[in-house]
Amino acid sequence: MSDHEFDKDKVLARVKKMMALANDAAATEGERDNALRMAHATLAKYNLSMSEADASGKTPEERRESGVMTIREHPWMRTVAQAVANLFFCNFFYVASKDYNAKYYFVGKESNVYTAQEMVKYVIKSIDAEARRVAKEETGNASGTYWRSFCKGAGTKVWHRCAEIRKAAEAKPATASTGTALVLASVYAAEREANARYIEEQMKLRLRTRATRERSASSDAWHAGQEYGGKIGLNNQIGQNRPADLKRIR
Repeated sequence: MSDHEFDKDKVLARVKKMMALANDAAATEGERDNALRMAHATLAKYNLSMSEADASGKTPEERRESGVMTIREHPWMRTVAQAVANLFFCNFFYVASKDYNAKYYFVGKESNVYTAQEMVKYVIKSIDAEARRVAKEETGNASGTYWRSFCKGAGTKVWHRCAEIRKAAEAKPATASTGTALVLASVYAAEREANARYIEEQMKLRLRTRATRERSASSDAWHAGQEYGGKIGLNNQIGQNRPADLKRIR
């Protein structure tokens, strides 16, 4: 196994380059969608290499961590965060407060957490901006029921797209450098278990589920959001979005 497979900075540099190229205004929607798949393929190969090293008795040199971002949030944002976290080998949970703010936690290897967080920031910001634009055109109001329904539809579509990418990747056996047949599904399972142990042992938390509150919805807006969610480029240039961008979302 070559040393570069363990070089987290080189792996992230490749991911950033893919996202930056696809984020170009001249990129087609197909190129944008392909960027997400390429970014995922890069991290998948990296995680397979790390898993192989662990299985052979070597100690991977990347720490596990929890990343957090605070936003004024809505349930559709959780859908996006959970979908992206699942795709990029992270466990996700959130802590809500009475003022409608929430802390989103992503737990996993450092490279996975970083990529998942930046992707979530980009997707949320993009959906919100498009929802406000369309809602304004359709209703004269950039917020309200139409905005919310559009965002729900887009978030649901992003969930399915991420799930499809992961399912396709898990179905393909991958051969490690030692010739050992590894299946990405087993790496996902191992990461999820290790992340859960980190949450319980290092963060001293026991997570529980919480019912999502449903509110009135617009069918037209939901379907419009679904259509946009199928086209949105899930390929943000990492580091472009700041937490302040998310605080403006209402």
